[in-house]
Amino acid sequence: MKEIYKFLKLKVHSLIIFLIYVMFLLASALFGLNTNYIIYIVLVSLFMFVVNIIISYFKYRKIIQDIDDWSMDKTLREPYIIEKTKFAKKMLNLQKENERMENAFDLKMRGFKDYITIWTHQIKTPLFSLSLILNDHPVDSHAAQGEVFEIEEYIESLLSYMRLESLSTDFVFEEAFLDELINSSIKKYAKVFIKKKNQVKFTPTKLKITTDKKWFGLILDQILSNANKYTDQGFISIYIKGTNLIIEDSGIGIRKEDLPRVFDKSYTGYNGRIYKKSTGIGLNLVKTTADNLSIDVFIESEVDVGTKVILNLSRILN
Repeated sequence: MKEIYKFLKLKVHSLIIFLIYVMFLLASALFGLNTNYIIYIVLVSLFMFVVNIIISYFKYRKIIQDIDDWSMDKTLREPYIIEKTKFAKKMLNLQKENERMENAFDLKMRGFKDYITIWTHQIKTPLFSLSLILNDHPVDSHAAQGEVFEIEEYIESLLSYMRLESLSTDFVFEEAFLDELINSSIKKYAKVFIKKKNQVKFTPTKLKITTDKKWFGLILDQILSNANKYTDQGFISIYIKGTNLIIEDSGIGIRKEDLPRVFDKSYTGYNGRIYKKSTGIGLNLVKTTADNLSIDVFIESEVDVGTKVILNLSRILN
C-alpha cells in the first residue's frame, strides 16, 4: 500500500489535469453540445486515463526495482532513468569510499588482532618469571620489580597502540625543555640499563621544542627500550647534531635487508626471530607518533656495530 500511495503522490498533477479536462467537457453542454456525446468522450477519456495510470504504475515498480538492484550491486547496468546523472556518479563514489573505509577497517582489525596475539604470548613470559620468583624463599625483590616493570611496559605499549588507532586521540602541544624529557626517560630505564650493564652517555642539548610531552616521551621510551634490549654491556649515546636528535647504541644492529621495513607494524625481522621478546610494534609506534608530532625519523644500522635512531626536530625547535 505504501508503494501505491507514493506512486499516486507522483501522479497527483495528472489527476488534477484530468479533472480539469472533464470539467471543461461537461461545461461544453452549456454551449449546446450533445450531452450523450460529451458523456461518451468522458468515459473514453476516463478509460484511457486509468489504463495510463496502470501502465505507469508497473513501469514505476520496474524502475524502483532496478534502482534497488543496482544499489545493491553496482556491477549491474545503471537504470536508464538515472544513467549518467550526478546522482549515479555520487552513488558510485560513495560505494568506492565505503569499500575503501571497509578495507581500511578490516586492515586495522587484522593488525590489531595480530598485535594482540603477539602481545598475549609475550606478556606470558614476564608473568611466568614473576610467578617463579614469588615462589622462591626469600623472594628476590629486585628481580620481581624487573619483571613487573616489563609487564608495565607491555601494558603501556598496548594502551599507546590503542590510543593512536583511535580517531579521538588528542595532542596537547606546548613548549618543553628537550633535556628534561630525555632525562625523564633515562631515569625511567635506569634500573634496566644497570641490569644489562649498559652505559648511558647523554650530552645535554639545551634546546626548547614545541611538542606533546607525553607522546614525545613515548617516542624516547620506545627507542631507549629497544636500544637496551639489543645491547649487552655496551653504551647508549644521546646527543644533538644540527637539528637531529640521535640515539645511538652499540648493540647487535639491524640487517640491511630489514631496514626498509623496521617501521612496519608487527615486523620483527631477523632480530625478532632471535630475541623472542620482540613484538614488532615499538618502532611502528615511534614512526606513527613522530608523524603526528611533525618529527621525521630515520634509522641507520650495521650488524654487530650498532644502531642510530635519528629524530629530525627542525619543525618543532623553538
